[in-house]
Amino acid sequence: MNSIFQFLYKQLHWIVFILLEAICFVLLFSYNNYQSSVYLSTANRVTARLLNGKFKVTTYLGLVEQNQALAGQNAQLQQRIVELEALAALQHLDSLSAVEAVNRVHRAGYHVSPAQVIDKSVNKVDNYFTLDRGTADGVMPDMGVMGVDGVVGVVFRCTEHYSLVMPLLNSNSRISCKVLGSDHFGYLRWQGGDPRYAMLHDLPRYSAVEPGDTIVTSGSSSFFPEGVMVGTVEAAYPSADGLYVTLKVLLSTQFAKLEHAFVIRKMDADELAALQELLKPKKK
Repeated sequence: MNSIFQFLYKQLHWIVFILLEAICFVLLFSYNNYQSSVYLSTANRVTARLLNGKFKVTTYLGLVEQNQALAGQNAQLQQRIVELEALAALQHLDSLSAVEAVNRVHRAGYHVSPAQVIDKSVNKVDNYFTLDRGTADGVMPDMGVMGVDGVVGVVFRCTEHYSLVMPLLNSNSRISCKVLGSDHFGYLRWQGGDPRYAMLHDLPRYSAVEPGDTIVTSGSSSFFPEGVMVGTVEAAYPSADGLYVTLKVLLSTQFAKLEHAFVIRKMDADELAALQELLKPKKK
């Protein structure tokens, strides 16, 4: 205790000086309008900067939770689109052909769940993506994977908590696609090189196709429902025998920037059959 008093006694002149300075500043800013306004404006700027810095830090730290929440909301919206299309098919059977009605209800046979892309490659011949979802989350091989902008690929292998996806950017990938508004379809294959483009093969030569036309999934496989966005037509090339046409497709998915994905799971066959039964006319 004595050492504290001795220290304070030695520094007494500084303590008195600081105290007097504080009193002077209080009197200066309290009884002078100009100095008071300068003080308030400066204090407000400093406070605003501190609060802004705090906001940026807390926002950055909360990005993970926000991204997860947004991914879940996007998955719910994708699922809602599927359900609304099925509902529209059931309510407008009089204005739809039986085939079109069945195709729309088919889309209700899929469930959409969010996933995060944790690893990927886009500059190889056979690229693969890794998702943070596995068998424990209901993900299985041969399930389709899409992004906000369109088709990504198909689940290739799974562990309990992770999945390996074969994207469109893989020489072994084959996705059944068609021109929007047409019943003619072919298969989409990436042939290496530019990750923005792939080729749609075996489309009948009499198919009316123009640059800018939209390419979507055909719905002929269990990977994807019909109508999922794939890309747009850049150019068309006739085959050597003249029977088919090959389309250069600008892919809608930007694979290099892909961070979030949605796994598309087909519902049980019994559930799908029950949906199709709704299309059959009821016996009187």
